[in-house]
This record gives sequence, structure tokens and C-alpha cells, in this order.
Amino acid sequence: MKALYKFLDYIEKHNIKIPIVAGIWPLMSYRNAQFMNNEVPGVSIPDEIMRKMSEPQTAEEARIVGVEIARGMVSSLGNAVQGFQVSAPFGRVDLALEVLKGVKR
Repeated sequence: MKALYKFLDYIEKHNIKIPIVAGIWPLMSYRNAQFMNNEVPGVSIPDEIMRKMSEPQTAEEARIVGVEIARGMVSSLGNAVQGFQVSAPFGRVDLALEVLKGVKR
């Protein structure tokens, strides 16, 4: 989120008018978060998110936490972006849809 907000501030400051679509990836597990954080170039997951993903005791609890985190990102961005591209991790379209449940634009 920090990198995105820095980018949004930059384009606003320089009066650059382009539509921004934010990419959201709901995390599936702590191991998934570790992989994304350590192996995917350009991805940096904050310690607070890593801590949250380390707490669930079951795979289902981890998916719920991952969706809640992603939903919080969508909510906090509000109208700062023109849209969202929500990934369906491991083909789980239901998780992507769950992230967007209740989003009003």
C-alpha cells in the first residue's frame, strides 16, 4: 500500500491524469505470504500483515484472514483508484469475489 500511495501522490503532484487499477492478491496462508514477500519481485508485505497471516490455526481460518486483509485494502483505497484487479489465487475465483463482496463504487 505504501508504494501505491507514493505512486498516487507522485502522479497527482505532477498532474499526470491516468486511470489506476490496483492489483489485489488475497493471501491464502502464511506460507503463501512468505513466498510472495520473499520470491516475487516488487512485492513487499508489511510485518503487521505477516503477523496476521501467521496467527490462523487452519487453512480455512488463513483464507478468511487473507480475504479480510484484501477487503481492507480495497476499502481503504476507496475512490483513490479507478478500479481493482483482484487475483484468484490458485484458481480460487470464489476468494476474489469474496474480496469484492459489499464493495460500493
